[in-house]
Amino acid sequence: MRHSIRLRLVIASLIIAASAIPNLGNELHIMGSFLNFYRIVVVILALFTLFLFRSEVCLSGRRSFLIWFVFLFAWFAYGLVLFVASPYADFDRGLRELFALLCGALCFYILSCLELSPQEIEMIFRVMFVILCGFILLAFWEIATGNHLSSSMFNDPTNKVIWRLNKHAATGIMYNVNDFSALITLMLPVVIGRFRINFRRAYLDPGWALVVLVAVINRINDANFCNAALLIGTLGYLLLRVRWDRRKLGLILGATILLLVGVIILYSTRDHVDSEDVVSRTMELIQNSQKGQGSLRARLLIYRDGFAGAWISGFLGLGPGGFFRYYTLNPSDSHFVDPHSLFLEILSEYGLVIFLIFAALVIFLFRRMRALYKEGTTETFRLWGEMGVIWIIIYCIVTFASSSYLQSGFHWTLLALICLMYETGKEKEERSYEYQKSSDLGTAYR
Repeated sequence: MRHSIRLRLVIASLIIAASAIPNLGNELHIMGSFLNFYRIVVVILALFTLFLFRSEVCLSGRRSFLIWFVFLFAWFAYGLVLFVASPYADFDRGLRELFALLCGALCFYILSCLELSPQEIEMIFRVMFVILCGFILLAFWEIATGNHLSSSMFNDPTNKVIWRLNKHAATGIMYNVNDFSALITLMLPVVIGRFRINFRRAYLDPGWALVVLVAVINRINDANFCNAALLIGTLGYLLLRVRWDRRKLGLILGATILLLVGVIILYSTRDHVDSEDVVSRTMELIQNSQKGQGSLRARLLIYRDGFAGAWISGFLGLGPGGFFRYYTLNPSDSHFVDPHSLFLEILSEYGLVIFLIFAALVIFLFRRMRALYKEGTTETFRLWGEMGVIWIIIYCIVTFASSSYLQSGFHWTLLALICLMYETGKEKEERSYEYQKSSDLGTAYR
């Protein structure tokens, strides 16, 4: 049974909006901070979808959705075991992480049930585009005025590190600057994929204007991983879009050099650096690292802590929220209690098996979207494949920006949306092939 287009679009749009705006600018104090707008909406929509499609098996025939759904529920069950058995599982953070995994599985279930057409999926992209534009406007309001929403870390009287940050940075609807930069950077492939490159008049392309605006916000937020993801994702887009001949290859290499030089110049002229040239800035980074100072060394120490946490647990995992609790009780040289990497967060808290399966599924999605880009029979499906490839590239880098990423809802919605693009494209391609085959047989019979 195909339900009304309007109803399906409303459900899908609510999932996207709720995951991108999890707290509606403020935390909903229900059971402390355990429930927020995103989690409430996902549970309600899952129950509504279950009632709406009660006579249908939503995950049947959609292999990628089924695999992710089963994996996330198995991950959730294993997390519950660790939550009870591990001495390092943290109650508050652990509950948030487990609820995030459950909501992630429900997002895959809901989007699988909706059976959206290509035109309806394009409408979802438009919703994401509008939300992104709203976030950019909000960010520049914060940058211009120094004012922030009540959910911002700048309005948190208990935060002891905001004195080190630029008050004119942008936190948007999130708590801190890195989470907001990660969110808007992760939404950008909607723009990159929807706008074509016009090499002769690229400066007039509105899509690239939004890319530049997000890069500026990331720069002000000092979100270097987000801008690195943006740079690599944009270069990946260029490589996918351009045919390989000498003239255009030279254009790609020239653009790469200009982008890298621009990033180096921006990085080397940060406000707290007195150096006026790139060489002195590089020497300063090396000297700080040797002295045990600087963000570079801190990051390396955090990543070492992630591997150490996995080793301590015998690669079984410290448990939900275990990284925070373990390094709160046993401070390391980094003095941080958050992993600052989704992949190391999974490895240290849930063990090697969950980490390997998750990495394998992300790689599977990348390969499937790359195949859709190369083998798609329509421009829409090739565009989706292109967007999916760029999305996964940016995703893998952006997840190093936030201090803790497992509690985020948007990245599960994003992976479910990529599955939706792949499954819809595959189903349409198979139907087209079957129709062509039957037409050929009918012609041969006549």
